[in-house]
Amino acid sequence: MNYNKVILVGRITHDPELKVTTSGTEVVNFQLAVNRYGKDQKADFFRIVCFGKTAEFVNNYVTKGRLLLVEGSLRNNVWQDNTGQKRSSIEVMANRVQPMEKHGATPSPEKNNEEFKAEPEGLIPEINDEDDDNPEKSDEIPF
Repeated sequence: MNYNKVILVGRITHDPELKVTTSGTEVVNFQLAVNRYGKDQKADFFRIVCFGKTAEFVNNYVTKGRLLLVEGSLRNNVWQDNTGQKRSSIEVMANRVQPMEKHGATPSPEKNNEEFKAEPEGLIPEINDEDDDNPEKSDEIPF
C-alpha cells in the first residue's frame, strides 16, 4: 500500500505565477511559508503547483500574504541541468486550495468560504453529527 498526502496551512509569499502549457492547460506556481511549531520562530517554504481549474481559482482569488490551506501530494522532480549534473526538487502538487481568512474588509457572501477541490465531491465522505449528543455511541473520551 502507498499513501502520499500533504496538508499545509501557511501564507503565500508572492502572487501566483500563471503559465499555460503547450496543450493549453493552466499551471500556477507559488510559495507557501509555514511557521514551525516552537520557540525558534522559523518557517519552512514549500513550492506549490496547481493545474487546470485549481490553477484558475488560485490565479483569480489568491494574492500575496493570504493564509491558505493547501492539500495535495508530494512530487519529486529529477532532471539534468546544462552542465549534466543531476538535480532534484520536491514540490506539493495541490488538488485543494482554500483561503483560511476573509479577503478585504467587506467580502461578498459568495467568497466567505472560497475553496476549490480538484477531486469530485462524491469522493469526500460526509460527517454524520447525529450521534454527537449520545455519549454511548461517541468515540470521544469524556475528560
